[in-house]
Amino acid sequence: MSNSKMIGKAIAGSLCFGILASFMATPGPASAAAPTIAAETTAPAASNIDTQLLGQWQGTVPSGQSFTFVFAPEGKLFLMAKGPDGAARAKEMRYKVNLGEKPMHLDVGLSSTETVETVFELTPEGQMRLQLQGTNPGQPRPNSLNEQATVFKKVSEATALPADTQVIGF
Repeated sequence: MSNSKMIGKAIAGSLCFGILASFMATPGPASAAAPTIAAETTAPAASNIDTQLLGQWQGTVPSGQSFTFVFAPEGKLFLMAKGPDGAARAKEMRYKVNLGEKPMHLDVGLSSTETVETVFELTPEGQMRLQLQGTNPGQPRPNSLNEQATVFKKVSEATALPADTQVIGF
């Protein structure tokens, strides 16, 4: 199984972030230039939630492993974590939101052929609740967030990865 598929399964299933750990331990090929992917956002014109998403959101899975989602312009999404060697690694993905739905919809493209459909909300406290548990490519979108939804805290408005981050391309 390739590193891209391994990390994709970790993100999608959220059942075993040990896969993420193995990805972080094994350096993969760095991409020279990330492809540009147009963001697709369906939302009421008055909504600014799509702009609120931009930046770095840190979450922790039940196993205690911490990771960061970086929502960037043009529909780019990165899963960033540090390997045991301390080096930052990131998996490039794409995302699309539909803010007109309740709860809001988030589609995460793990590859050109695999997409995970899920739901999220932004809380009054400025956090994001994202349903990762029980989501996998090709499975129906959950209808709601449950008590196992992962809570993310926005830690930065920055949409660029640190310069020394090794990126595994989309």
